[in-house]
Amino acid sequence: MIDTTRPVARLPNLRIRGIHVVVGAVLIILVYLVVVPLVLLVLSGFKETGFIFDAGFTLRHFIEIYGDPRTYELILNTLVFAAGSTLISLCLGVMFAWLTERTDLPFKTAARISLILPMAIPGVLLAVGWVLLASPRIGMINRIFATMFGGDPLVDIFTMPGMIFVQGLSFTPTAYLIVSPSFRRMDPLLEEAAAIFGANLFRTLRHVVIPLLLPSILAAGAMVFLVSLVVFDVPGTLGMPSRILVFSSEIFAAASAPLGVPEFGRIGALSSLFMFFTFTLALFYNYMTRRAGKFTTVTGKGYRPKLIELGRWKILALSVIIFYLVLSLILPFVTLLWTSLLPFYQPFSWEALQMLSFEGYRTTLSLTRVHLALTNTFVVVVVTSMVVAIFSTVISWLIVHSHPYARRALDLLSFFPLAIPHLMLGLALIYVYLTLRFLPIYGTVWILVIAFVTTYIAFGTRTTNAAMFQLHQELEEAARVSGASRVRAFQEIIIPLILPAMLNVTIWVAAHSMRELSAALMLRTSKSVVISTLIWEFWAEDSATTEAAVLGILMILILLLLTVVGIIVFERTSTVRSSRPIRIMEPDLRNTLSVDHPSP
Repeated sequence: MIDTTRPVARLPNLRIRGIHVVVGAVLIILVYLVVVPLVLLVLSGFKETGFIFDAGFTLRHFIEIYGDPRTYELILNTLVFAAGSTLISLCLGVMFAWLTERTDLPFKTAARISLILPMAIPGVLLAVGWVLLASPRIGMINRIFATMFGGDPLVDIFTMPGMIFVQGLSFTPTAYLIVSPSFRRMDPLLEEAAAIFGANLFRTLRHVVIPLLLPSILAAGAMVFLVSLVVFDVPGTLGMPSRILVFSSEIFAAASAPLGVPEFGRIGALSSLFMFFTFTLALFYNYMTRRAGKFTTVTGKGYRPKLIELGRWKILALSVIIFYLVLSLILPFVTLLWTSLLPFYQPFSWEALQMLSFEGYRTTLSLTRVHLALTNTFVVVVVTSMVVAIFSTVISWLIVHSHPYARRALDLLSFFPLAIPHLMLGLALIYVYLTLRFLPIYGTVWILVIAFVTTYIAFGTRTTNAAMFQLHQELEEAARVSGASRVRAFQEIIIPLILPAMLNVTIWVAAHSMRELSAALMLRTSKSVVISTLIWEFWAEDSATTEAAVLGILMILILLLLTVVGIIVFERTSTVRSSRPIRIMEPDLRNTLSVDHPSP
């Protein structure tokens, strides 16, 4: 007889639901965008020609590169440049975060906004501005110094310290944005307890504040160091003219061979080992951002941040912030503006004042390739920002609702583009679309859209993940009980509630798509030129200083507008971001997802 008291073993439910299809489709898209280009890039190093479908297999490229002493000089230059840039930006970012969040600094709101505004100046334009200021031959500072005192030039920006200085200024807002929320949320009772036991300000900072905020500081350092390893704007503008090469400029030189075919095999071999380090740093950054969340010490609704009184140091603190803004924003912008109003660059003088006019703007903006660049830039910026915002929202919703294994895969695949250098991503896409010739994308603006969507999906998902976890699951459950489908609940419940976060992503991606140079430079053709690559062409290839300055001023003004709008949107959504999530998260999901932090 059959024992009816024993439970009957049931087979697992193998019914495929709509969410499974969506998860599978999104995973396939992420693999295509992220994994396929990287695999082709790595495999190209083992091919003589660099193309994976060509016959033969070789280790020649690896042997030549890693047996060449010049390679280790290149690695040393890259590490020195990245470490120096990280040190400057991290020290300034932490100091500014402490001043604006933990002290009674006057004009605090204006200071916060001002410290973010330098992000509106792309690295290439900041470097060009400092060339016009501190070049030994044409620099305005050196010209004025020689006129007043004579002798050798005062400063030379075409050196490793010059590169580190400019890059450090450029990355300071990024470091500031990453560490300032941790300063804002830190419980003042800890500092009060240290004061009760007799600790002075510096001892409290050393033994209480810095250890408590160390995960956030290390996360900012890892992020800035990672980007400094692979950034091209400043090394290309300041290092290449003086033959101070780092990894990114070496890749660009190998891909831009003036005679013959680019050295794709050499690039693949050089990129393989370097990507190992960038992925390691990216995982370290992800780990430290999770630890930063665990070190948050807001203790309850009675929380009130205690402000440290600066006393007579207020004026000095404000002066340091103003001096940074002069170096990173005001001087480069004014110099570019001055150059754009002259027929050719010359230092300030009464004679030069008589030559100021808007003729350069009229001439530059009437050029056919400028019209093409403006049109292409508009298409790329609009399409990229909208696609990233929508795709990030879908990914975040799936991360919340899907199986733990699927959510881990989605989260990791959407995070990994953070570790891909933009130059290498551009080259990888060249491999893909020269190999898949049935997709006529190479040479059009759509390959730029694909590159930028891949690049910025990491930031998009970090932002929408944070917003999605603020929503209680009961909201969707109520819609389902009322007869709404998942799609309708997503459209009418989820989208309206996280629309501020989507707007934040849209504005941030639009601004960075406009200023992106590295990937756009690798993928440029006569038909896919955008404003950033045209500025590079005018400056580095055509020696058209006025035209480069005109487009630079135009780009800075647009980016300043986008930055201000982004700040307003962020401030309006800050109350949602800062509230604690009501929904109870599963332990494995808590370990998988990272804290939302901005990136450069």
